[in-house]
Amino acid sequence: MRVFLVQTAHGLSPSSGGYKAAAKGVEPNIVQHDANVKTFSDEDGIHNIRSDVSPQMQGIIDTCTRHIGLFRPTHIVFNDALTMKITAVHPARSRFKRVTVVHSAEQLPFGPYCAGVSGHCLSASVENDMLRSVDGVWSVSRAIQEYAWEHGRLRTKALVHSPNTFLSNKTRDMPIIRNNVDRDEVGMINPCPYKGLSIILDLAKRLPNIKFVTWESWGSKPQHIEMLRSLPNVQVLPTTLHTNEIWDRIKVLLAPSIWYEAWGIVVTEAQLRGIPVIASNAGGLREAKLGLPYCIPVKMALVKLMTDREAYLALASLTAVKTGEWLRGLDVRAHEKWLLSMMDENDQYLEK
Repeated sequence: MRVFLVQTAHGLSPSSGGYKAAAKGVEPNIVQHDANVKTFSDEDGIHNIRSDVSPQMQGIIDTCTRHIGLFRPTHIVFNDALTMKITAVHPARSRFKRVTVVHSAEQLPFGPYCAGVSGHCLSASVENDMLRSVDGVWSVSRAIQEYAWEHGRLRTKALVHSPNTFLSNKTRDMPIIRNNVDRDEVGMINPCPYKGLSIILDLAKRLPNIKFVTWESWGSKPQHIEMLRSLPNVQVLPTTLHTNEIWDRIKVLLAPSIWYEAWGIVVTEAQLRGIPVIASNAGGLREAKLGLPYCIPVKMALVKLMTDREAYLALASLTAVKTGEWLRGLDVRAHEKWLLSMMDENDQYLEK
């Protein structure tokens, strides 16, 4: 099996996998296009390529097409409409399986969250048709799987992140469990409206004696940072590549998203380290919480964890144990097995 992965993103982040891949010697071919290029899909159908495609966009098309031919994959895994269209008309289309990853409700061309974030789902009717032609659709949670079926009657395979996602890059060991009972800060990552900015602002105002620290990320805009910094008990820090700085510092993590989260990877990362998480019940966050306290309401739970030492210690221990058991119970080969299940004896591209 040879898997060709296409990763499209605004930029690398600790959770994107790019740094881990680079550390293992993977050499990506990076192509950029003008920010004004909106879409490769249009209402004329997937076989139509406009003659006025920008040089930047044409570069992406040519590069992807060329590398697919050179690599000779058995599977192509992607999460964007552009790659879905390129692979649909590739000369070697019959010799590989096309698998799309659904990691947000916004990227699906149907339902109440369709195109809810800029840059997602730019041509819903075309993308909806294309989705029906791929060989596999991978949902990163049961919440996304249920959403896809309820709103689009789209069958998907629910597979959470590989267990290796959460292990040490160097040793492949479980994360180190923290003992942060004497820390005095509540943390939040990526403060923005989608992630519950209004909630942390309200909490900071209502609880002036509790310290809050936030780390900027892709959704944090200058106006959001200004609102946070206007409060004396809130500190705003830049994005860090060293996530241990976060886990060593905070006592409790807030994940009060108001949008339909696919999973909430920071929730799992914190819980594995014995850091209690107070989250909303939006989308896949409920799954990520594993039934552990607390979801909502936030204020009462936060005050209890920040002031009741025994309650904190008990929950921190339960959090680390239960999340660790969950992770150890996952099948490290689940994704591989699913991809292999798509193949038959006539799909052995490697020797052809």
